[in-house]
Amino acid sequence: MRDIGRIIEKAGNMAKVAVMTDGGDCQNCAMKGACAPEGAVHNLWAVNDKGGEVGDEVAVELKAKIKVFGTALVFIFPLMGLFSGYFIGYKGGGNQDYAVVGSVMGLVLFLVIVKFIDKTLQKKRNLKPTITHIFK
Repeated sequence: MRDIGRIIEKAGNMAKVAVMTDGGDCQNCAMKGACAPEGAVHNLWAVNDKGGEVGDEVAVELKAKIKVFGTALVFIFPLMGLFSGYFIGYKGGGNQDYAVVGSVMGLVLFLVIVKFIDKTLQKKRNLKPTITHIFK
């Protein structure tokens, strides 16, 4: 994924980049409507090894495999919790009431796990978007 944006803030070797969703690879993405409405600004923190300054227009890239993993983590993992909770509740209680309660509990549990995984992965530098080019 490659997006074009403008640096709006710096902190150490990180830069906060404002990216327009109607530019870059957003045009070709099947999920562009799920991220943000067209024309919306999306702010993200990116590794700034190129030395970009506030106000610079930059290209920001995120590896495709990281984006696929993130999508699976956000969409598929909670569904796994929902369905596994349903089956555990149904097998444990023997009726639909337990299955529904199990579904809700499984979903909540997996969302908490996703939040924990997200917090852990945010600390890894190689999983963050990176500024690859500064337009002068």
